[in-house]
Amino acid sequence: MKQSLRLALVAACTFLIGSPATLAQDDVPTFRPLEMWTCKFKDRKDQDDMDELYEAEIALGEAPGHAAWQLDPYLVGNRVDMFDFIWLGSWTSGTVMGEGVANFWETAGEISEGWDETVDCMGFMYASTTIQAVEDQGDGSGNFMLSVSDCKVHHGATAGQALGALRRWNDYRRANGSIVPTFAWFPAYGQGGAEFDFKLAQAFNGPRGLGSAFSWYVDNEAYSVLNAITQGIVDCDEARLYNGRTIRNDQG
Repeated sequence: MKQSLRLALVAACTFLIGSPATLAQDDVPTFRPLEMWTCKFKDRKDQDDMDELYEAEIALGEAPGHAAWQLDPYLVGNRVDMFDFIWLGSWTSGTVMGEGVANFWETAGEISEGWDETVDCMGFMYASTTIQAVEDQGDGSGNFMLSVSDCKVHHGATAGQALGALRRWNDYRRANGSIVPTFAWFPAYGQGGAEFDFKLAQAFNGPRGLGSAFSWYVDNEAYSVLNAITQGIVDCDEARLYNGRTIRNDQG
């Protein structure tokens, strides 16, 4: 199953081809490939079966430059029945992705078959850029919460301007005591006619981290600053919230 999308061994920035929101040439940031699978368990299969597959893949050895996470729905509204979990995989570059995927194909055929027997998934590829990097590893467990919104760039604006606005918002948060790891994911493959220009993902150190960020946002009326910075440039919808755990992280 995972092999089908991974045929697209391309540099992360190829999302610009045919993208509905293009970046000005001097605004192109650094992108990393991000693979997403939305999965439902097959009959008589459950998380224990999935964990066995994770363990088998980790037992193959390190995957330099690769990291993977599982997201379980927490507050997702009417999407709750669409999938049981989301699997995310990231690489430090397109070249690293190509080497890692080739190695996986050569050594992990049984694991790939195990995915097919355990879950039905839809796959997508994104080009991910960092707005705010992770600075606090929390309790070291690798567990976290992740909010994800769909964002649209206003007519007449560019994706570069949208990213610039979000970076100014991030600078304001940092300067006023709130550091929230934040990423923008631009659709590259598999989405086909997406009704958004990019996804905005924000990570929190569990419910306490989420609660702290929420209180800062409300108590400081920071929403008025966000609205002023992004007005006429980009709009993001109500975020969905997931519980996340780290499956592996060989990105150093």
